[in-house]
Amino acid sequence: MKSRPLSGRVPVYRVALIMAVCCLFFSGCEKKPEQKAALQPVDVTVLQIAPTSAPLNVDGIGHVYAYNTIKVRPQVTGYIKETYFVEGQEVKAGDMLVLIDPAPFQAKVDEAKATLLRDKATADQNRRDWVRYKDLVEKAVISQEDYEKKRTDYQQAKEQVRMDEANLADAEISLSWCSITSPVDGICSLQQIKTGNLVEENKDTILTVNQIRPINVQISVAEKDLPDLRSHAANSQLPVKATFPGKDAPASTGVLTVINNAVDTTTGMITVQAEFSNENKALWPGQFVEAAVVLTVQSDKILVPSDALIETQDGISAFVVSPQKTVEMRKVKAGRKIGTQTVIESGISPGDTLITSGQIKLFPGAPVNVITDKKYDDGPVPPAAATTQGQGTAAGGGQGAPDKDRQGS
Repeated sequence: MKSRPLSGRVPVYRVALIMAVCCLFFSGCEKKPEQKAALQPVDVTVLQIAPTSAPLNVDGIGHVYAYNTIKVRPQVTGYIKETYFVEGQEVKAGDMLVLIDPAPFQAKVDEAKATLLRDKATADQNRRDWVRYKDLVEKAVISQEDYEKKRTDYQQAKEQVRMDEANLADAEISLSWCSITSPVDGICSLQQIKTGNLVEENKDTILTVNQIRPINVQISVAEKDLPDLRSHAANSQLPVKATFPGKDAPASTGVLTVINNAVDTTTGMITVQAEFSNENKALWPGQFVEAAVVLTVQSDKILVPSDALIETQDGISAFVVSPQKTVEMRKVKAGRKIGTQTVIESGISPGDTLITSGQIKLFPGAPVNVITDKKYDDGPVPPAAATTQGQGTAAGGGQGAPDKDRQGS
């Protein structure tokens, strides 16, 4: 009798096949542990911190004014005959600027001289008559009344001569006013009334002369700084630095000369004035400058570039390089600003290495590579450019040998 296979049993070879497939499936699902990528150092520039002197300034916006502004107006009415200056020219005191037609005024002088000579002759004759009548009245030849009349005639003629002398002086003054000269050393403006035009005395402005050496700068400073200004100005003459907007180096240095007598109640500002020698003519009337009145100079202060500081939610921070060449974030207390630099009250000490660029790529613990400012400004060489350069060099070398072979063959 043949035996039947038991129902419900699975053949052994099928079980082995299922187990092999499962092993392969689960082994494929297992994840291999990922290796953590190494951080690449970030290129940065740094500043070695050392104590230095820091000025205590009162800053403000300055407006440049000419030391003297002379409006050249004629003192006689006439036509401009000649112009002796060039617009924008620098002139000296006494230099000829304009000549007004002197012919009418020369005629007045000649007339006054002739009148003076005529009246002098009349006065001399009247004097002789008076002297003669004086002898006659003593001898009772003439009456006392006739004598008094001759004496009166002589006195009137003498006074007329004095009047004629005054008229001659007045005519000569008017003639001299035809020649207009510069009263100060300065720069000529554009000529407002050209040669050949009629100018009216004490009314028309022919040109303006600005004296710019020395020159004044009026500075608006906050009312809160007034006590410090007055106390330091009472002890010594305070230096003032003027800098053009957007520039780092001062354009000129002067001294504080005037503190205005009142604070502007509408703005809460007070105007102070500084005088600059301006020998290099760097300052020009009408310019606006950034001015700083130096009250005193404090020693042993930490100065850092303002761009190296970072504003965070917790305040102001800065990145420094740790001994392990990694980034360390420091919370600092910033003081006053001096131009493009800031005084640090705490948080950074002498000997620290402050990171001054590349902050956007940094975080605490990141490795850094310190490079020079020039190399940082030049920037990294793009990989494509480096590859192209390398291929060009290789290609040049590869083509050189066959050329030599061809030349030699």
